[in-house]
Amino acid sequence: MSVTLGIYKGKDYNSGEFVDDVPVSFQKVWNKVWNQALKECKIQIFVDCHYFSIKQIPKVLEELDRIYEWVQINGSEDTEYVLWRIHEQLKPFLIQFYKEHKYEDYWFDLG
Repeated sequence: MSVTLGIYKGKDYNSGEFVDDVPVSFQKVWNKVWNQALKECKIQIFVDCHYFSIKQIPKVLEELDRIYEWVQINGSEDTEYVLWRIHEQLKPFLIQFYKEHKYEDYWFDLG
């Protein structure tokens, strides 16, 4: 199993149409590393089973930076994998998506 970031287009999350999803982490690594980082970094938006709008992407990017820093200091054997996911996949994807669609109605669901 894995954790993905679902992308929906619509005026609100409940009426949004599924567009695509982006892999975030293997479930085992999410449970072991990400959950601890989210808790210790007091992450509020980029959390499991929570949706956020495209307007919140700048704050999500800040949260990903905090997670990245935490993993660099406190990581385990999965450190390189988590850092790669954040730096090489999630942040570039979110930055580009925001640039291209910031005036449109998109929602993201982490789960």
